[in-house]
Amino acid sequence: MVKQVRDLPENAAIATMGVKLRAAREEAGKSRATVQKETGISAKALEHYEAGTSEVSISRLEQLCKLYGLEMKEVLPIDVGGSAGEFPRDENADAGGMPIVEAMLADLAAFRVTGFDGAQRRAMALVDELATAMKRLESDELEALAEARELFEGDRPTSDGIFGLFVEDVDEAQRYCGLVEERIVDTAILGSDLYAIDREALVKVADAIKDEFDIEEPRFLGWSDCWGDYAEFVPLIREPLRKLALMGKGMDLANLDQFPRRELEAAA
Repeated sequence: MVKQVRDLPENAAIATMGVKLRAAREEAGKSRATVQKETGISAKALEHYEAGTSEVSISRLEQLCKLYGLEMKEVLPIDVGGSAGEFPRDENADAGGMPIVEAMLADLAAFRVTGFDGAQRRAMALVDELATAMKRLESDELEALAEARELFEGDRPTSDGIFGLFVEDVDEAQRYCGLVEERIVDTAILGSDLYAIDREALVKVADAIKDEFDIEEPRFLGWSDCWGDYAEFVPLIREPLRKLALMGKGMDLANLDQFPRRELEAAA
């Protein structure tokens, strides 16, 4: 989560750390674009770190210090949440990060290949752990994960867009990130981002399971089948589809012949 700290005087140490990071980058003769290429940290995220408007995680700080040839103690805040040189963090700060999230997703995908046979409880526990771990990802990491998991490009987040949401409305930003995280979990449990499947094929899925799971069509005007757009009906069929998958009755949503992918609409 991006933390808004610009109006909080108690975060002056964070702002000071940002100044040090910027000075170190400039002394190393690196632009933000160069740092992005070498570390994967987006230029926009770096801009926020250096301005003190977003708190940098320990893992990110370690990357930057290594790149700039610095010792962590040279940039860590003094007397912020502890003794000199101690970065404020909670006891679960290491419970996330891209490698851990990617490993969890890989485990879920492996269970899916076997139809979750004998692994239902482990899979459900993984989903809960993923929900926590993904909330610790920086916005550029969430964007990179969305791209790697092939979320439908027309609805794929950008780190700039997520940063903008956090500046404008924290609650809306968190809601949006939660939607993206659910879609990422879908790729592991169901084998596909539901938003990537052609709407007609996905509506057939909704029609096929609506009686079994007592799903009521949203009935939006302007749609001949009454299901509405993806944002209206995907949340209604997500949990039923996951349950079917965990019961070994899941549909092969990765089958492109049966479930073709959407095409991006041409720009006007």
